Amino acid sequence: MSRIAAAADMSAGHIYQYFDNKEAIIIALAERRFSGFEDLLAAAEKNDQATSSSFMDAWISQFAWWIDPVRAPLTLEIMSEAGRNPKVANVVKRIDRRFRDIMRENLLPSSGHIPEREVDDRLEAIVMLSHGMTSRMTAERGADPKRILAAFRLAVHNLVRMPPS
Repeated sequence: MSRIAAAADMSAGHIYQYFDNKEAIIIALAERRFSGFEDLLAAAEKNDQATSSSFMDAWISQFAWWIDPVRAPLTLEIMSEAGRNPKVANVVKRIDRRFRDIMRENLLPSSGHIPEREVDDRLEAIVMLSHGMTSRMTAERGADPKRILAAFRLAVHNLVRMPPS
């Protein structure tokens, strides 16, 4: 709460005038964070569909926002709270489903044919990698976001491409 209050330039008591409890604050933060990220992904979709590779790179580049060193610890806190609180977990699950839907609708069609039996596993790998980037940025304060994003780009390109026969 102290970090949230400091970021909002408010006292913790003042924040509670707008929210009933800590759970409501965390749920609002989770929903707000994802809606901001979803807007970035939608912008990438609108602005760059010239080739599947350029669209994929535009989509991946939006993760720079997600792993920003200031944002990453808050995302990790939200995920930790989801492990303790069923209401927060339900919100995180809903956001996770929406993220996977976005990938199915926008990213996978630009990548060529992936066998249906592999789609969920590949989406799971991308989700795990995105969470891993958040953990890495939080645990290693000196981590280079550009290097982490380059590694993510490499992995995602390999995950959504069909292996040669």
